[in-house]
Amino acid sequence: MTKKYPKLKFIISKKKEVDTYLAFLEDSKYRDNSREMNWAFYQHHPKLKVLRNKNLSLGQRKAIVEKYVDNFYKKHLRRIKAETDKTKKNWRKVEKIFYEMTDEIFGNYKWPNGKYIAYPTIWGMYPRFLDDKTFQFPPRHKKRNYILVSIAHEMLHFIFYDYVYKKFPKLKSHKYDFDLWNVSEAFNVVIQNSPKWVKIFNQKTMSYPEHKNLISKLKKIWEKTNGNIDRFLREALRF
Repeated sequence: MTKKYPKLKFIISKKKEVDTYLAFLEDSKYRDNSREMNWAFYQHHPKLKVLRNKNLSLGQRKAIVEKYVDNFYKKHLRRIKAETDKTKKNWRKVEKIFYEMTDEIFGNYKWPNGKYIAYPTIWGMYPRFLDDKTFQFPPRHKKRNYILVSIAHEMLHFIFYDYVYKKFPKLKSHKYDFDLWNVSEAFNVVIQNSPKWVKIFNQKTMSYPEHKNLISKLKKIWEKTNGNIDRFLREALRF
């Protein structure tokens, strides 16, 4: 029986842009994500710095972002469409080998169900949403080939989390969210920056500065366990 793989869809959505801002805003209630807010919104869109005004209501913030996104898309929609179409064609060229490489890592584990939609974004960060298997990607990037690296990065998250939750159900508890996120990000760096993956995507993935030591640690565990995902996870997820 032929294994089924997700067929990634590429959809342009202004609503997704607004929803992403609101998701970051919601996250700010529980932790200091000012660094990420700056990377995602203010650094590349300085007009949105007005949103730093703490006196603004949720409705006012949403209205400001909706207006900004609407104006941006009116001005740049043709370019965004062209870049998205190009990215879709380029992903089709590498998706087969991507799935083959993930099969090698996760032992032909079945991909979880989901929408599998990639949304181009004007923002400076590219969040993924585990619940429905959607994510955002940069339709243009200063680093050559990084767009496909970004897509592979988010897709790798989807199968990683599903695999971990099946093997270690207790980690579904929200008290493990932050620790598991750290491991998932560092794991992606170990995999995507390996010679085999760089040969396919011609670019390494980027990492968070604070993950430097964790990446080094996980790389050693990956090598010590000879890339056996179960042995690797048993050691890497000791928290």
